[in-house]
Amino acid sequence: FFYFGSFTTLTFLVHCNLTYTKRKREKKMDIPPEDAVPLLTMDRLDGAGELVLAQSTSQCCRCCCFQPSINWVLAEQDNFEPGQNPFDLETSGWIHEESSFFGRWCSWILPGCRAQKYVQHSGSPPDSIMSENNTLSCQTGLITKGLHENDRRGNIVATHEKKQTCGACYQFVPPSPVCCNLPYLETKKPDGSTIGRTHFICDMCLFVPKYDVVDAQGNKIYHIHPDTCVGGLCVSCRCDGGKGKCCRVPFVIRNPGTLEPIATTANSDVSQVDALWTGWANECCRKKDAYHLAFPEEATAEQTNRFLQGQEHF
Repeated sequence: FFYFGSFTTLTFLVHCNLTYTKRKREKKMDIPPEDAVPLLTMDRLDGAGELVLAQSTSQCCRCCCFQPSINWVLAEQDNFEPGQNPFDLETSGWIHEESSFFGRWCSWILPGCRAQKYVQHSGSPPDSIMSENNTLSCQTGLITKGLHENDRRGNIVATHEKKQTCGACYQFVPPSPVCCNLPYLETKKPDGSTIGRTHFICDMCLFVPKYDVVDAQGNKIYHIHPDTCVGGLCVSCRCDGGKGKCCRVPFVIRNPGTLEPIATTANSDVSQVDALWTGWANECCRKKDAYHLAFPEEATAEQTNRFLQGQEHF
């Protein structure tokens, strides 16, 4: 859940209302052309039951000094088919990462440690994001090369950020779990006010990743962890579903008190974050991941944004 590509890589937004109400439009709005894709603004998130989140940045030969920022695109429709290129979807939002050259250099062995900031935008991604994989070079700045300031600071919906922390584990052989100064992502409005946070939880079951989603006051709103087996010690893989990978671990969104899965209005059994198959080239070579996010049926736009933050963690 803590950086987009690996879920070690969204806590979105302020006061959490557990009763879902559709937002009434009192202002007259310009009607876009019928074939236009609606911008994924905060208002549209209020009615979004599901999203597809796809990694736009290739990870082929990207490590150490060649590790770039990890960027993402968002599609509102549930129209993803197995093996489809994520860029074939009609995107209505995008996310770019800002992180230091040194932090990215170390990320191959210290996943989830680097200080980073994800900036979520509405609208179609700029050319610099769509063409970022055409060359292999060292990105020494905070952002993807060629990303203009107007694009970087325009149409911002929210930000998801963290300071430098420990990771959930260190990539030694075998991997070494860590239970102090754990990773998190804090979601903020464009004006800088805090919406909420998603943070990694450490307990006796070290090999089962789990997260709490809290609001700006620290109140638990949701708990996220996969189904388990062997008395809760191991994650339970799934091989069903026409749009998922043949062997994957869905992260189920649960009631923080009962830990029972929460219902959803999306095309899914329960509210969850599930990995999608993106084709052999993306899976094996480019390592570009895609996820289906099915939100709780009572989730507000702000809570929906928190799950986007959480997906970056996953």
